[in-house]
Amino acid sequence: MTRCLIFDADDTLWENNIYFERAIGEFLELMKPVVSDALAIRETLRQVERELIPIGGYGSRNFIYALKETCCRLHKGTDGAAYLQSVEQIGERLLHHPLDLRPGVGATLPLLMQHYRLMLFSKGDLEEQSGKVKRSGLRDFFERVIIVTEKDTPAYHSVLREHELAADRTFMIGNSPRSDVLPALAAGLWAVYMPHPHTWDYEEHPVEPHPRLLRAEAFADLPGLLTRHHLADAPPATA
Repeated sequence: MTRCLIFDADDTLWENNIYFERAIGEFLELMKPVVSDALAIRETLRQVERELIPIGGYGSRNFIYALKETCCRLHKGTDGAAYLQSVEQIGERLLHHPLDLRPGVGATLPLLMQHYRLMLFSKGDLEEQSGKVKRSGLRDFFERVIIVTEKDTPAYHSVLREHELAADRTFMIGNSPRSDVLPALAAGLWAVYMPHPHTWDYEEHPVEPHPRLLRAEAFADLPGLLTRHHLADAPPATA
C-alpha cells in the first residue's frame, strides 16, 4: 500500500495566524481609550473566542464576530457604533490578507509527490479554506482536500476509513499539537510536528515523546526526515 502524507494547511503550508495577530494588534490600539490594559482586552477576547467556537466554528468571520462582541462587552459609552465600524474595517483587512506560502513548500511538495500520496486536511469554514487552497496554487499536488469542522481523533479515523489508508503507513504533518499531532497519534497515525513561531495559543498543548512522533524544523527537511523513518519499518500502530 502506498504511503500517504496528510498536510495541515494554515501555518503549515501558508502563513495564517500572523494576520490574526496583526488584527488583534489593531484592535488593542482601537480599544486603548476604553481599556488601557492590553492584557485585560486580550483575556476578554480569548474568553469570547472560546465561547463562540462551539457555535460558529473556526475562521475569520467568527473571529471578527468575537472582536465585535469583545468591543461591546468592554465599551460602555455612547459612541459604540463608531468603534464597531472600525472593527469592521479591521475585519475587512483580515479577510483579504495575502496568502504567503511557508518557506520551502513550493520546492518540496513536487519532490514528495514522486514518492507518496499527498492529501490536505484542514478545519474551519468550508468556503474560506477552499478559497485559500485555490489561491495558494497548490491544489494539484493533493489527491484529496478534506475540510472538516474539527480535527479530532474521530475525524482522523474517518479519513483513514473513507480513503482506505493504513494508519501505520500514514503521516500527519502540521504545526498544531491540539489538531495535528495529538489526535493523529491517538488514531494510530504517525505525526510530524513542525512548530511555527506564531501558532495560535488555542492550538498549543504539551507534546510528549512518542514512538510515532517526529519533528521537523523546516518544510524542506521533510524528504530526508521521511526517508530515515520508513513507515514500512514502523512498529504496529494501536488506535
